[in-house]
Amino acid sequence: MLDTRVPVPARIAVALAVAALAVAGTLATASAVNAVPHPNPHPTGSPSPKPSHTPKANLDPTKLSISNKVIAHGKHHGDVVSGVLTSDGSGVASEKVTLEARSGVKPRWTVVATGTTATGGTVSFTVTPKVKTQYELVFAGDSTYKASDSNVITLRPIT
Repeated sequence: MLDTRVPVPARIAVALAVAALAVAGTLATASAVNAVPHPNPHPTGSPSPKPSHTPKANLDPTKLSISNKVIAHGKHHGDVVSGVLTSDGSGVASEKVTLEARSGVKPRWTVVATGTTATGGTVSFTVTPKVKTQYELVFAGDSTYKASDSNVITLRPIT
């Protein structure tokens, strides 16, 4: 049985007709009342058909880690922000990962760089923050793997 919605004006018209018949002393017959379909708050049987679509395959979960290492070359200082994209404990290669950053000056996350994971799921970026900056790695997911993002790390400029 399908769930049918009856507009409020139709319900009011039927109610007024039934009330008028009751006032006149005439019983309304069941056929007059049943002429208007009533919604069933507890439908039984098969559910109404849903639009056809191809169900998504189960995507493999992923985990994205992040770490940093300070590098120094003479007067130039920077950090290498690296991460590993894994699924079921194994590295996931050839996937796009973005490095996002935010600081007190720009409180919204912005994409700083994009890289592709190597064998073993590793990816790395070199950054030189001018102010205290937070970084995170983001994997948007694809047709095989679920999206994931890393924890957030905070780096300070080296003076």
